[in-house]
Amino acid sequence: MTVIALAGLPGAPGVTTTTLALLRTWPMESGRRMVLAECDPDGGAILAGALRGAVTADRGLRNLTLSSRPQDLVDAFWPQLLALDDGGNHGERNRLLLPGLTSPDQAPGLGPVWSELADLFAGIEKSGHDVLVDLGRSGAYGPSGVLALRADAVLLVVRGTLRGVHAAATRIKTLRAQLDGEFGRGSGALGLILISQGPYGAREAEAELGVRVVATLPYRPDEAAVLSDGAPENSKFMRSKLMSAALDATTPIRQHIATRRARLTSPLKQRLMNGASGAS
Repeated sequence: MTVIALAGLPGAPGVTTTTLALLRTWPMESGRRMVLAECDPDGGAILAGALRGAVTADRGLRNLTLSSRPQDLVDAFWPQLLALDDGGNHGERNRLLLPGLTSPDQAPGLGPVWSELADLFAGIEKSGHDVLVDLGRSGAYGPSGVLALRADAVLLVVRGTLRGVHAAATRIKTLRAQLDGEFGRGSGALGLILISQGPYGAREAEAELGVRVVATLPYRPDEAAVLSDGAPENSKFMRSKLMSAALDATTPIRQHIATRRARLTSPLKQRLMNGASGAS
């Protein structure tokens, strides 16, 4: 796994909550770390939400600016991260946050930075880091949309309501065109995370939208409030239905990425083999 971009829909919150649930439940392989990057151009929500304003908003995306050398952005990136876990018994903090913008007014100044960030996210896999990119409801489009174009998976968070599925249809058409365009990595990256609210189950959503439902999460507002608004968390929270489903979702998401990578590399391997045969 390397870079997973999550995006939402107008009037349907849930992207940041879903991304946080995945971050907190993702099985961490030895020597790897996970970064949640809040790249919603409308502004971040975690500092004021899940963290309840307990962390000073002096680090984050707004401090990253494009300079003359890509290495400068890399050097500026690491000090902006916050640890969201306590390190456990081994003292290793493996779940990190790049806080988002504190105001939508800051987004225009990041115009040229989005592409550099996409390169950075792809590159830090070699240093043992994987990235969950929270694009919010509008970040998969416009200047920040390059983060979706270069991701290994683009997961649209959709509620199974008539309104949610209707809104998703238009967004999916746009995303397909972008991903299959000159600068995209193919619409095979696209998948759905279905929030089980409303009449549409996974089968119905897939039939209506023509995109595979990679994972389903339950609609549990009280449990989600821990992640969205910093509601009190008890000792059973990590075993709640929401978090248990998020843990279960990590397996099909990884399979989605592995399958797609295999499909992308197979033609390349075949061309290399054919080239070798022709040279012999």
